[in-house]
Amino acid sequence: FTIFLFITYYDLSISDIRVFFIDFFLEYKLFSYIFVTFCLLIVVNGSNFIDGLNGLVLGYYTIVLLILLNLGLAENILNLESVLISYVIILTYLLIFNFINKLYLGDSGSYFLGLASGILLITIYNNIENISPFFVVLLLWYPCFENLFSIIRKYKFNSSPLEADNKHFHQLLFNYLKKKLNYSNLATNNLSSILINLFNLIIFLIASENIFSSRLQISLIFLCVLTYGFLYFKLFIFRFKIKRKIN
Repeated sequence: FTIFLFITYYDLSISDIRVFFIDFFLEYKLFSYIFVTFCLLIVVNGSNFIDGLNGLVLGYYTIVLLILLNLGLAENILNLESVLISYVIILTYLLIFNFINKLYLGDSGSYFLGLASGILLITIYNNIENISPFFVVLLLWYPCFENLFSIIRKYKFNSSPLEADNKHFHQLLFNYLKKKLNYSNLATNNLSSILINLFNLIIFLIASENIFSSRLQISLIFLCVLTYGFLYFKLFIFRFKIKRKIN
């Protein structure tokens, strides 16, 4: 409700996402406000879901902002480029302390980063002509898909989507690296988040080659989802085998 009020007050809407049947309804302001609210809620909750490793959320959104700055997408939008630069500096500062276990985002931190980054991307999309909406989707794919996948997974195993668990992708990756490498918890924690963010950085750099091509962006989204699904299955099986050995 708070996000909806914010969106309507600042008239933050989307009129075109290149999906015909949705674009038809987006012509109506109320539907557009509801749609934007729904999208931001997915990003906000997804950001909280992936906030389980040091540097994962902060690193992810720092990468997203650096990609936007590198492409110069905020150059012609009033004061937005200076905002992005300040944003990156602050996140980098916080990231250092997060990596050494001296600072934690908490729910409010992850919610804020998801909301602020989502609003920035919508603002840029509305001001850059011909940019693919799927490029914006790709930049937010990880928190969004983590949200969707977690809901589906919990329903599949007869659990409430509202209940927390330790079966998110980053937690399974941490468990795998901990067993295989036998590093300290902090080192394994940092390594896990670095690997996830490195994968996303490579994907975003490839996507940056042509931000106007929806075909490229959709292909990369599918690649990310398939990679996530394949690795999740492997990591989940590994954890299940370890539990059976212990029992």
